[in-house]
Amino acid sequence: MRAEDDLTYQEYKEGVEDAMRFMEHSGWTVRQVTDRMTDEDNELLIGTSEALWIISIGAYEVEHDILEERVLEQLSYHIPRYEMGKYNDITPEERELLEKDIALIRSKGELWKLKSYED
Repeated sequence: MRAEDDLTYQEYKEGVEDAMRFMEHSGWTVRQVTDRMTDEDNELLIGTSEALWIISIGAYEVEHDILEERVLEQLSYHIPRYEMGKYNDITPEERELLEKDIALIRSKGELWKLKSYED
């Protein structure tokens, strides 16, 4: 399920990049920026939308070597669920970008072993 059907993975990525650019100019920490994104994007925090949003944040943070522990925890939940086929409303174009970002995330470290991935 998606919060906004017309919001693509690429648009999530662009939103994260815009928010993180703000960090460069404001002097805010990564946590302050992601807290602000969470406050502003709370309606996106459901189902597939949440997974796409978290993975786009994680890919940015990994690429810039600023991965937060709390983001890693969320990635450790959403990436295995994606790989188990839990998010079935992803387009082929999104899947290609998503899998590229997941490969980047996995190449930089291990996901946590969580007790359960069930809802």
